[in-house]
Amino acid sequence: MKDRFRKVPALVCALALFLVFSPLAGAAQKVPIGFDDYHGYTGAVKYIKDIAAAYPNITELQEIGKSGLGRPIYVLIITNTKTGTTIDRFVEIRHPRNAEVKEAFHLKPYDGKPGQWIDGGLHGNEYTGVEVCLYIIDKLVSGYGETPEITNLIDNKVIYICPVTNPDGVFNSVEREISQRGNGDLGAGKDSPRDLNGDGHITQFRYKDQKGAYVIDDKDPRLMIRLGQNEQTTKPRYSIVTEGRSAADAMRAGGSEPGPSSIDVNRNFPEGWWTEEGMPGGTGAYPTSAPEARALVEFAVNHRNILMVQNFHTSGGFTYRPPGVGPDTTMAAKDVALYDLVLGKKYLEIIGEKVPEAWQKPEQMADFKAKLRGASRNKYAPERGYEMPRGWIMGYNEERDQRYGYGMVIDWWYQQYGAYAVTTELWNPGADIPGFLKIDPQAPDARNEQERALLKYNDEKYGGKLFVIWKPFKHATLGEGEIGGWIPKYRSNALPGEPLKYVCENHWQFELFRAGLLPQIAITDVKANILYTTDSAKEAIAVVQGDRVTIKKGASKGKYKIVEVKATIENKGNLATQVARGAQLRGNREDVVWLIGNRDKTKFLQGGPWQRLGVLDGQMRIPGLEAGPRGGPQRGGTGGGPTGPAGPPTIIPQLPPGMPGMPIGQRGMGARGQERPQQTGPKREVTWLVAVEGDAPLTVVATSQKGGTVAKEIAVR
Repeated sequence: MKDRFRKVPALVCALALFLVFSPLAGAAQKVPIGFDDYHGYTGAVKYIKDIAAAYPNITELQEIGKSGLGRPIYVLIITNTKTGTTIDRFVEIRHPRNAEVKEAFHLKPYDGKPGQWIDGGLHGNEYTGVEVCLYIIDKLVSGYGETPEITNLIDNKVIYICPVTNPDGVFNSVEREISQRGNGDLGAGKDSPRDLNGDGHITQFRYKDQKGAYVIDDKDPRLMIRLGQNEQTTKPRYSIVTEGRSAADAMRAGGSEPGPSSIDVNRNFPEGWWTEEGMPGGTGAYPTSAPEARALVEFAVNHRNILMVQNFHTSGGFTYRPPGVGPDTTMAAKDVALYDLVLGKKYLEIIGEKVPEAWQKPEQMADFKAKLRGASRNKYAPERGYEMPRGWIMGYNEERDQRYGYGMVIDWWYQQYGAYAVTTELWNPGADIPGFLKIDPQAPDARNEQERALLKYNDEKYGGKLFVIWKPFKHATLGEGEIGGWIPKYRSNALPGEPLKYVCENHWQFELFRAGLLPQIAITDVKANILYTTDSAKEAIAVVQGDRVTIKKGASKGKYKIVEVKATIENKGNLATQVARGAQLRGNREDVVWLIGNRDKTKFLQGGPWQRLGVLDGQMRIPGLEAGPRGGPQRGGTGGGPTGPAGPPTIIPQLPPGMPGMPIGQRGMGARGQERPQQTGPKREVTWLVAVEGDAPLTVVATSQKGGTVAKEIAVR
């Protein structure tokens, strides 16, 4: 009893320190959450349901589909649900469909706000991203009304968070401790792993084997050292299999590879799914054959307001940016510069890695390019001006001129949808554990040194609970051996507790930074002047000669007002309202401004009901972006396309063999007599001349897919 009481003050002190220094401190949590272990699918779903119930004014929970085994896939929408508007609330359907066909439902108000998408758990055994998603949710909802930056974000933007995109894989990996990368149910078949020794975990079985590829480590006998392909040794050789595999599986070295009913969801997306020869290259019978991939794509194409995308994976402690299917010379220079010199620079600063000198001194980019010519093994680096750093890379292997894979999600988000998508590989023990042993990654024994250090950290911080000590066991087929090793769910994800919270905080900061870059359309000025009145709108004629408009009046006055309306539309956000050439992608469009009035009481004399704005540039000056064919505008603009100079050949999203392509261009945007806007930059000025019967109201509505929709009523004077 005496010893127990002695421990209480120390425990109280430790708790006090945690409350002071915890990244969760300072905000009011209606739904408390901790990160001392993984939540898995079950815990994540319970948490987001509790959040939706506790914060009904700033959250909404939607089920967007079901996994292969019927588990719901949820998206938590975080935004002020009372703010925002959409164009369909102002433009009525004039010619409805047949009575038996239901009309499309109105968009929700928040669909008219700029959006950001964040997801985790696409690979089931990479669930650190699930935890980061939950952490971000907590920071957002707890900070609303407390922190001006977060309050402004939730009032004016919308964040879509899907913590578990692969429910079956995450459930098996965390709740059942059967590591599963793909979807479906790897643990349901006759060859599924089993807990042979009844200790509650499915770890590993090691046994002596003359052809084995492992030896016991001299420094720490818990660690198994993998031998090189032709490496010789006098030590006893071992083979390692997952505990409880069938004999046939064990002889094949077991593991967690997908079974017949399990595919890698992150190779099942439409972009780049086909090979160059027109053969299937990705997983599944066809793109989006996996219900998880289909649910994500269907949600995205029905929510065109998303410009920023994060797809969390594990591990490595670095971020992939597109493209994965080709070199970045296939991208507009504006997008490359934004990805690297803005997003990449910030990311490296957050994780504490060295920022390339070229990113710090973009005004000297020409000099950096010259230095790389003839000095780099990568033929693409001299054109870019720098080598890609360890912590921020592209999927495509430039040195080998080799694509990363087929059917990857961020390529689809960027190439076909038009969003700045990244995949962050979370968890680098050397950087994410404060005070962890610093190991030279180029050292010959670096990997094993890290494993030894992790075992020591487990002993010191967790009392050794995350690793099962090897104990003798007789396998029914393989004979004598030992069962033990890391408990599977702790093997390759961020260790729970302080390391996991450190990872979560860093990546919350990165996503908060990215949210701050989103565009934001505003109507900064509207003026309406009555030029004169007339009994008939037909008696008012607008004659345009250059910049001069002459109104020829009728003989009588009174019933109609001839009104000149002028409006200024501006993008107040940092980035343009589309990625480079985003407006040219199927399903996307340029920004538009409408003048809304009663259709039967408003006649347009100059300018149609809506006018093109092109793509509004952002306020941010993109560093390192040269003027010229690939450069485009210096601000956060399109870098080509309708409102900028020409760029490199447009990337046409990949279509299945034999499917006719559609011409790239503005679909559904044509209007007789309308020309492409000549104005560039973040601001546009537009003018209408209209005849308004009586006191019929007028409203200016500026609408941008990814920049938001805003409306302002006009006071006619």
